Amino acid sequence: MLKRFLPGRARRVALASFALLSLLPLGIRAADTPGVPDLPSRVVAPTDKAEFRRFVLENGLRVILVSDPKFNKSSASLVVGVGQIDDPFEHPGLAHFLEHMLFLGTEKYPDVAEYSGFITANGGYNNAYTAFDHTNYLFDVRHEAFAGALDRFAQFFIAPLFSPEYTGREVMAVHNEAMRHVQNDFRRVLNVRRELYAPESGESIFSTGNKDTLVNATPAVVRAFYESTYSAERMALALAGTASLDELEKLARAIFSAIPRRDLPVIPREPRFLPREDALRLATIEPVRELRQLLLEFPIPPVRPHFAGKPGDLAVSLLNYAGEGGLIRVLKDAELATTIGAFHWERTPGYGSLFIMADLTPAGAEQRQRVMEIIFAYLAHLRAAPFPAAFFADQARIAALRETYDDRGEGADLATRLANNALFYPLELAERADLVWGAPDEPAYRAILAALTPDNMLATFAAKGVPTDRVEKIYDVQYAYSADSGEAYQRLLNPPAPPSAFILPAPNPFMPGEVNLIAEQPLRLIDEPGLSLYYAQDVEFQRPQTTLIFRFVPRRELAGLETDLMLGFYEICLSDALDAAAGDASVAGVTFSFNAGLEGVSLSVTGFGDSPARFARHVAARMIDFEIAESRFVSLRELVVRGLRSYHQTEAYLLAGNRATGIMREFYYEPDQHLERAPTVTLDEIRAFAREFLAAGKIEALVHGHLAPEAAGAAARDFAAALEAAPVASGELMRRRLPVLSAGAPVVETGVIEGVNSAYRAQYLLPQDSPVVRAAGSVLAAFVREPFFTELRTKQQLGYIVGSNIAATLRQSLLLFVVQSSGYAPDDIRQRAETFIATLPEQLHATTPEQWAMLIAGARSQLEEKPKSIPEKAERMFSLAYDFDGEWQRREATLAALDTLTQDEAVELLTGVLDSAAARSVVVLLASKEHAASTASPTFSDRETWRAAQTYE
Repeated sequence: MLKRFLPGRARRVALASFALLSLLPLGIRAADTPGVPDLPSRVVAPTDKAEFRRFVLENGLRVILVSDPKFNKSSASLVVGVGQIDDPFEHPGLAHFLEHMLFLGTEKYPDVAEYSGFITANGGYNNAYTAFDHTNYLFDVRHEAFAGALDRFAQFFIAPLFSPEYTGREVMAVHNEAMRHVQNDFRRVLNVRRELYAPESGESIFSTGNKDTLVNATPAVVRAFYESTYSAERMALALAGTASLDELEKLARAIFSAIPRRDLPVIPREPRFLPREDALRLATIEPVRELRQLLLEFPIPPVRPHFAGKPGDLAVSLLNYAGEGGLIRVLKDAELATTIGAFHWERTPGYGSLFIMADLTPAGAEQRQRVMEIIFAYLAHLRAAPFPAAFFADQARIAALRETYDDRGEGADLATRLANNALFYPLELAERADLVWGAPDEPAYRAILAALTPDNMLATFAAKGVPTDRVEKIYDVQYAYSADSGEAYQRLLNPPAPPSAFILPAPNPFMPGEVNLIAEQPLRLIDEPGLSLYYAQDVEFQRPQTTLIFRFVPRRELAGLETDLMLGFYEICLSDALDAAAGDASVAGVTFSFNAGLEGVSLSVTGFGDSPARFARHVAARMIDFEIAESRFVSLRELVVRGLRSYHQTEAYLLAGNRATGIMREFYYEPDQHLERAPTVTLDEIRAFAREFLAAGKIEALVHGHLAPEAAGAAARDFAAALEAAPVASGELMRRRLPVLSAGAPVVETGVIEGVNSAYRAQYLLPQDSPVVRAAGSVLAAFVREPFFTELRTKQQLGYIVGSNIAATLRQSLLLFVVQSSGYAPDDIRQRAETFIATLPEQLHATTPEQWAMLIAGARSQLEEKPKSIPEKAERMFSLAYDFDGEWQRREATLAALDTLTQDEAVELLTGVLDSAAARSVVVLLASKEHAASTASPTFSDRETWRAAQTYE
């Protein structure tokens, strides 16, 4: 799909809704924990060496441990059953603010940078989030530093400081976080919904908080809230590492038993936020971007007590079914919607919500009443239809395969999932509960369908030019609200027949056949002018899974603005043509990605047995001759144009990143550069373009996993045969080239943008790629991150988005610094940032031998991280094979250089990189209209003209 054109969009709204889901909690366990259900036995993969242990400490803390010798990092997560809904009405955002404050010093470790600095120096990562009714704190770190990190981490919950010095500053950090989302339409819609919820419910509170809602959040107020809500019996802890279960248990008991148990009462959770009403409750909202988004919310019974039967997942799967007779197909065929999807959210232990989201066509916007009628007709069809046993069985079969053979993950993500599950589900099944599909639970499924009725719904419609007569109080969102009990509501109660008949899902053509492991076989290689194939039999994971990666590399002569636009349209058209098959493939355990860009068209498919090869053939057969109706294309084109028009509302730091990429790439175009041409693109032009673009080039392929060599070769040749591309000489292929920047002459771009945030982005080029430079870069990344963040965000409070890192574009490494601020102009940010950046070489020089050793160890732990799954390993091998010309020992060479890297060498490198007389750098300074524009002299007035004059290599 159009990643360049539609920020945040995805193939279906079911996927696009992740942007909204990221704002919502992951769910919780039922208030009355059910008995442990009888679940199917889990088949353990041959290479799965993970061991689990569960227990409850004397203070009531629930603990789950996992030991696995293959983990790259040790990790921990602690979740507290207190969140946004528990904010006092007089202090909206207090739970979120408390989360921030726990990072700012404890009695044992009073330095505000101690915890994060220790984690970062040891190659780790840390974060936290405040969800609806829980708050989660998490980190991962190299194994040797795990005990030290745990000790610092546990102090959050034992003896935090709540220092007056940082309370006022951190209020501004929370405010900047809230201001970050001023242009975020998902947040804006959420805020309108809050105002429409029952005012006595916790759902109505502005949970992020800002400087106004937290004006009275003194240290005493924060401490009182902490002591009245945080208690060991409301918490769950997950530890994951290579240490034995006995060692992990010893750490848990020794470090976390000191968390106080305050014997707090159980918090009652009742669904008061949206009482039933015999009316169509609809809010129309003026968005920032050019949306036409219909969002329906239904309060539903909790699904976690019935987790074995997955009633919520089953209902959502049916709503998201894209095949013949499904809701998506009917709405698309009627040209009423471009994307449709559903998801459910377990708000609290007592209730949840199910959402149906649709992006409407112009006709759909005019007929949104008809769209809702079709949705309710489909819901009536589901209620009247038999239980979809075959559809359930297919998903249960794939779920069992995934539980056995999918990568479990590791690090902070795994620990977070396990901690949440330990709190949400019966502890005995915490590692399985969210994955396993047990026996069907028709009563729970029917209860969910019974809740999806017009009187139990709140609808919002966000679109430009809708009627508004109210102003939301946080982001000044313009909206209107009505509750209509007349004809519109009555038609939803008894919706007319849809344009075509609904049917339950048909048999799935992509369900895998045999999924047996096959014996190890030797590597096989195809090397022909138009086709290259690397084949690697899996001997590590021993899972009946295969990943196929294909990349078509086009001719360099085709690169340009028009091609970039056409590729975006081609991607969205092909993705839409594949929509129904992709839905079946997903149920069959097949995951895939398809991307079209100037440097190539890529397809990656992963699945069990022979499913991925079959699906790859299905895609290849349609890459040139895809089927899509003219009327459907018109709807998609209109969707694209709306996305292009909304690009200027993208967050400031992201805009700065895109502009920096435009400087560093020979061919790169921002979405708004396509605004003039996009509305006139035709379907015939896209079809002709696809034939021309794919007519000549080279296919690069890799197959890794459990597909026999003969089958792998056949899949590659079938892909090549479907395209029939003529081979092209290597020098004529489109490969990425970077500009040769002059030393001591930074390339500067300035601009004025929408929104309330300004941005500063600086990137300094490291010397030519070599093992020593890569080794030093990995150390510098860990070194600069914490002091830059602590100084500019925590101490100076420049903004919420503050970061630094080492990034790479192929063989060119970059030292990055980014700040986004709602309170400072870009020149002020630059002056403050660069004043501090100039001190970094001296700070690195002053690092003690112990701190230097820690940095080296942290860098090593990151470089030594191994792929955790077949698809991850396949991606790494593909990159080494084709992006780095078969430099198979690249990581090993970097590790060898790290062994001999000295502190003086790193200081010398950093000094040279930042030296104003020698630095090769790019600086982007973007000013909000509320701030003074940058007075810096830009390097060019027209980027395209400047790029055309550069030398590339």
